[in-house]
Amino acid sequence: MGPDLSHVASSASFSRLLLAENDFSTYDPLIRTFGDRRLDLDIDVCTSHRDAVRQLLGSPYQLIISGAHLAEMDDFLLVKRIQSLDTFVPLVVTASASEKESAYRVLEHGAFDLITAPFDHEQTVSTLLLGLWQGKLKTLIASKERTLEKYRDHIAAYPRGNQMDPTFKRTLSAIERSIVSYQQSILRIEGFADLAAIVEIQARKRALERLNALSDSPMA
Repeated sequence: MGPDLSHVASSASFSRLLLAENDFSTYDPLIRTFGDRRLDLDIDVCTSHRDAVRQLLGSPYQLIISGAHLAEMDDFLLVKRIQSLDTFVPLVVTASASEKESAYRVLEHGAFDLITAPFDHEQTVSTLLLGLWQGKLKTLIASKERTLEKYRDHIAAYPRGNQMDPTFKRTLSAIERSIVSYQQSILRIEGFADLAAIVEIQARKRALERLNALSDSPMA
Protein backbone atom coordinates (compact mmCIF):
# COMPACT_ATOMS: atom_id res chain seq x y z
CA MET A 1 0.00 0.00 0.00
CA GLY A 2 1.49 3.32 -1.01
CA PRO A 3 1.45 6.57 0.95
CA ASP A 4 -1.63 8.75 1.17
CA LEU A 5 -1.50 10.95 -1.90
CA SER A 6 -5.08 12.20 -1.78
CA HIS A 7 -3.77 15.72 -2.21
CA VAL A 8 -0.18 16.02 -3.35
CA ALA A 9 -0.05 19.70 -4.29
CA SER A 10 -2.08 22.82 -3.70
CA SER A 11 -2.14 26.17 -5.43
CA ALA A 12 -5.02 28.21 -6.78
CA SER A 13 -2.93 29.11 -9.83
CA PHE A 14 -2.17 25.49 -10.75
CA SER A 15 -4.09 23.38 -13.26
CA ARG A 16 -6.16 20.85 -11.36
CA LEU A 17 -5.84 17.18 -12.24
CA LEU A 18 -7.76 14.18 -10.91
CA LEU A 19 -5.89 10.88 -11.00
CA ALA A 20 -8.12 7.82 -10.60
CA GLU A 21 -5.89 4.80 -10.07
CA ASN A 22 -5.67 2.07 -7.42
CA ASP A 23 -2.27 0.70 -8.42
CA PHE A 24 0.62 2.42 -6.65
CA SER A 25 3.03 1.21 -9.35
CA THR A 26 0.98 3.20 -11.88
CA TYR A 27 0.18 6.46 -10.14
CA ASP A 28 3.51 6.85 -8.35
CA PRO A 29 5.63 7.09 -11.57
CA LEU A 30 3.05 9.45 -13.08
CA ILE A 31 3.27 11.81 -10.13
CA ARG A 32 7.04 11.55 -10.11
CA THR A 33 7.14 12.45 -13.81
CA PHE A 34 4.97 15.51 -13.28
CA GLY A 35 7.14 16.55 -10.33
CA ASP A 36 10.41 15.98 -12.19
CA ARG A 37 9.20 18.21 -15.02
CA ARG A 38 8.13 20.87 -12.52
CA LEU A 39 4.64 21.07 -14.01
CA ASP A 40 2.27 23.43 -12.24
CA LEU A 41 -0.33 20.87 -11.20
CA ASP A 42 -2.67 20.45 -8.28
CA ILE A 43 -3.23 16.67 -8.18
CA ASP A 44 -5.91 14.72 -6.34
CA VAL A 45 -5.58 10.93 -6.25
CA CYS A 46 -8.62 8.65 -5.92
CA THR A 47 -8.11 4.92 -5.62
CA SER A 48 -11.61 3.90 -6.75
CA HIS A 49 -13.89 5.00 -9.56
CA ARG A 50 -16.67 5.83 -7.10
CA ASP A 51 -14.37 8.07 -5.05
CA ALA A 52 -13.40 9.80 -8.30
CA VAL A 53 -17.06 10.35 -9.21
CA ARG A 54 -17.73 11.88 -5.78
CA GLN A 55 -14.65 14.08 -6.12
CA LEU A 56 -15.97 15.45 -9.41
CA LEU A 57 -19.04 16.85 -7.66
CA GLY A 58 -17.17 19.37 -5.54
CA SER A 59 -13.96 20.19 -7.38
CA PRO A 60 -13.42 21.66 -10.86
CA TYR A 61 -10.70 19.86 -12.80
CA GLN A 62 -8.96 20.70 -16.05
CA LEU A 63 -7.89 17.10 -16.77
CA ILE A 64 -8.68 13.61 -15.53
CA ILE A 65 -6.39 10.60 -15.81
CA SER A 66 -7.83 7.17 -15.08
CA GLY A 67 -6.70 3.59 -15.33
CA ALA A 68 -8.64 1.82 -18.07
CA HIS A 69 -9.96 -0.79 -15.61
CA LEU A 70 -11.46 1.90 -13.34
CA ALA A 71 -12.87 3.97 -16.20
CA GLU A 72 -15.03 1.12 -17.51
CA MET A 73 -16.39 -0.05 -14.15
CA ASP A 74 -20.15 0.13 -13.50
CA ASP A 75 -20.94 0.58 -17.19
CA PHE A 76 -18.41 3.40 -17.64
CA LEU A 77 -19.77 5.37 -14.70
CA LEU A 78 -16.74 7.65 -14.39
CA VAL A 79 -16.66 8.36 -18.13
CA LYS A 80 -20.35 9.24 -18.17
CA ARG A 81 -20.03 11.56 -15.16
CA ILE A 82 -17.11 13.36 -16.79
CA GLN A 83 -19.11 13.81 -19.98
CA SER A 84 -22.05 15.22 -18.01
CA LEU A 85 -19.98 18.08 -16.59
CA ASP A 86 -20.89 21.61 -17.66
CA THR A 87 -17.44 22.17 -19.16
CA PHE A 88 -15.31 19.92 -21.33
CA VAL A 89 -12.76 18.01 -19.26
CA PRO A 90 -10.46 15.66 -21.22
CA LEU A 91 -10.15 12.10 -19.95
CA VAL A 92 -6.77 10.47 -20.50
CA VAL A 93 -6.61 6.71 -19.99
CA THR A 94 -3.62 4.75 -18.75
CA ALA A 95 -3.17 1.15 -19.87
CA SER A 96 -0.64 -1.65 -19.92
CA ALA A 97 -0.68 -4.53 -22.39
CA SER A 98 -2.92 -6.51 -20.04
CA GLU A 99 -5.54 -3.71 -20.14
CA LYS A 100 -5.55 -3.30 -23.90
CA GLU A 101 -9.17 -4.33 -24.47
CA SER A 102 -10.40 -2.16 -21.60
CA ALA A 103 -8.53 0.82 -23.06
CA TYR A 104 -10.12 0.23 -26.47
CA ARG A 105 -13.57 0.30 -24.92
CA VAL A 106 -12.92 3.47 -22.93
CA LEU A 107 -11.56 5.25 -26.02
CA GLU A 108 -14.67 4.18 -27.92
CA HIS A 109 -16.76 5.77 -25.15
CA GLY A 110 -15.08 9.13 -25.62
CA ALA A 111 -11.75 9.25 -23.79
CA PHE A 112 -9.52 11.95 -25.25
CA ASP A 113 -6.13 10.25 -25.22
CA LEU A 114 -4.02 7.41 -23.87
CA ILE A 115 -0.81 6.95 -21.88
CA THR A 116 0.71 3.50 -22.16
CA ALA A 117 2.66 1.64 -19.48
CA PRO A 118 5.52 1.31 -18.93
CA PHE A 119 5.46 5.09 -19.10
CA ASP A 120 7.60 7.10 -21.46
CA HIS A 121 8.27 10.46 -19.80
CA GLU A 122 8.10 12.51 -22.99
CA GLN A 123 4.90 10.90 -24.20
CA THR A 124 3.32 11.22 -20.77
CA VAL A 125 4.10 14.93 -20.46
CA SER A 126 3.12 15.76 -24.06
CA THR A 127 -0.21 13.93 -23.63
CA LEU A 128 -0.89 15.81 -20.41
CA LEU A 129 -0.07 19.20 -21.93
CA LEU A 130 -2.16 18.51 -25.04
CA GLY A 131 -5.14 17.53 -22.89
CA LEU A 132 -4.87 20.73 -20.83
CA TRP A 133 -4.54 22.82 -24.00
CA GLN A 134 -7.58 21.16 -25.60
CA GLY A 135 -9.65 21.67 -22.49
CA LYS A 136 -8.86 25.37 -22.40
CA LEU A 137 -9.64 25.76 -26.10
CA LYS A 138 -13.06 24.14 -25.81
CA THR A 139 -13.83 26.12 -22.65
CA LEU A 140 -13.03 29.38 -24.49
CA ILE A 141 -15.26 28.38 -27.42
CA ALA A 142 -18.16 27.50 -25.13
CA SER A 143 -17.82 30.67 -23.03
CA LYS A 144 -17.88 32.91 -26.12
CA GLU A 145 -21.01 31.23 -27.41
CA ARG A 146 -22.78 31.37 -24.03
CA THR A 147 -21.90 35.04 -23.55
CA LEU A 148 -23.28 36.00 -26.95
CA GLU A 149 -26.49 34.09 -26.37
CA LYS A 150 -27.10 35.67 -22.96
CA TYR A 151 -26.32 39.15 -24.30
CA ARG A 152 -28.69 38.71 -27.25
CA ASP A 153 -31.51 37.36 -25.06
CA HIS A 154 -31.12 40.22 -22.56
CA ILE A 155 -31.35 42.90 -25.25
CA ALA A 156 -34.32 41.16 -26.88
CA ALA A 157 -36.14 41.13 -23.53
CA TYR A 158 -35.96 44.92 -23.07
CA PRO A 159 -39.52 46.12 -22.25
CA ARG A 160 -40.20 48.24 -25.31
CA GLY A 161 -43.14 50.60 -24.99
CA ASN A 162 -44.82 53.38 -26.95
CA GLN A 163 -43.26 55.97 -24.65
CA MET A 164 -39.66 54.84 -25.29
CA ASP A 165 -37.33 57.82 -25.56
CA PRO A 166 -36.35 58.25 -29.26
CA THR A 167 -32.68 58.68 -28.42
CA PHE A 168 -32.62 55.52 -26.34
CA LYS A 169 -34.58 53.71 -29.05
CA ARG A 170 -31.92 54.61 -31.61
CA THR A 171 -29.22 53.48 -29.20
CA LEU A 172 -30.96 50.17 -28.62
CA SER A 173 -31.34 49.67 -32.37
CA ALA A 174 -27.64 50.36 -32.83
CA ILE A 175 -26.82 47.81 -30.16
CA GLU A 176 -29.01 45.25 -31.88
CA ARG A 177 -27.19 45.89 -35.15
CA SER A 178 -23.92 45.44 -33.31
CA ILE A 179 -25.13 42.08 -32.04
CA VAL A 180 -25.91 40.99 -35.59
CA SER A 181 -22.47 42.11 -36.68
CA TYR A 182 -20.89 40.32 -33.74
CA GLN A 183 -22.86 37.19 -34.59
CA GLN A 184 -21.30 37.26 -38.03
CA SER A 185 -17.82 37.66 -36.60
CA ILE A 186 -18.43 35.06 -33.94
CA LEU A 187 -18.82 32.53 -36.71
CA ARG A 188 -15.05 32.61 -36.82
CA ILE A 189 -15.22 30.62 -33.62
CA GLU A 190 -16.35 27.73 -35.81
CA GLY A 191 -12.80 27.68 -37.11
CA PHE A 192 -11.56 27.11 -33.56
CA ALA A 193 -14.23 24.44 -33.11
CA ASP A 194 -12.93 22.74 -36.24
CA LEU A 195 -9.43 22.92 -34.79
CA ALA A 196 -10.64 21.33 -31.55
CA ALA A 197 -12.29 18.52 -33.51
CA ILE A 198 -9.12 17.91 -35.53
CA VAL A 199 -7.02 17.79 -32.37
CA GLU A 200 -9.35 15.17 -30.90
CA ILE A 201 -9.25 13.08 -34.07
CA GLN A 202 -5.45 13.20 -34.17
CA ALA A 203 -5.15 12.43 -30.46
CA ARG A 204 -7.44 9.43 -30.84
CA LYS A 205 -5.48 8.19 -33.86
CA ARG A 206 -2.19 8.38 -31.97
CA ALA A 207 -3.78 6.76 -28.91
CA LEU A 208 -4.96 3.80 -30.99
CA GLU A 209 -1.52 3.49 -32.59
CA ARG A 210 0.10 3.38 -29.15
CA LEU A 211 -2.49 0.88 -27.97
CA ASN A 212 -1.93 -1.37 -30.98
CA ALA A 213 1.81 -1.26 -30.34
CA LEU A 214 1.23 -2.78 -26.89
CA SER A 215 0.60 -6.16 -28.53
CA ASP A 216 4.30 -6.26 -29.34
CA SER A 217 5.30 -5.30 -25.80
CA PRO A 218 5.83 -7.65 -22.86
CA MET A 219 2.79 -8.07 -20.65
CA ALA A 220 2.82 -5.59 -17.75
